Amino acid sequence: MDALLLDPGGYLGTYKLVGGRPSLDFVNTVSWPGTPREHDWLSSKENLRQWLQTLALAAPRGAPDLAAARGMRAMLDAVLRPLAHGKPPSRAATAALSAAAARASAARVIDPATLDWRWTAPADIEAALAPVVLDAVELVVAGERDRLRHCPACDWLFEDRTRNGQRRWCDMADCGSRDKARRYYHRTK
Repeated sequence: MDALLLDPGGYLGTYKLVGGRPSLDFVNTVSWPGTPREHDWLSSKENLRQWLQTLALAAPRGAPDLAAARGMRAMLDAVLRPLAHGKPPSRAATAALSAAAARASAARVIDPATLDWRWTAPADIEAALAPVVLDAVELVVAGERDRLRHCPACDWLFEDRTRNGQRRWCDMADCGSRDKARRYYHRTK
């Protein structure tokens, strides 16, 4: 998995698309959530534009609203992170996702030529992130929630698509190697 070229600011890490779904990758735009090492990759409008472009999502007209994007990310996190940890999300978080899903559904129309869904040109960041919201909804209501995992090293979320359902880390090259080295150190100490 190649690193996405987002400006890290003073942070020394890299950001990778490891979630397997746009909604999980969006939640993962916070590295090391809830720890002193926490880093927000949506630290600039340019990083948000780059993230949208990489996922082939249309950017809204004008400058994207970072606060609104972070709010949407927090709303998705409140539903997806508990599920990844084997717990139900709160009723309030589920209601917020349901309301966002209703608004996101209004951001698409049936193309008369192809009879496929087509996204309308987004007027704001909420409309630009509509496909991400509906991806989260699909995972929650129709997906294999038992395949939703969290990395024990960094707490990033991912969908385990391995045949045997035994994926342990967000990225073997980063967290997997660190975890194995840590366990080896403690075993041989």
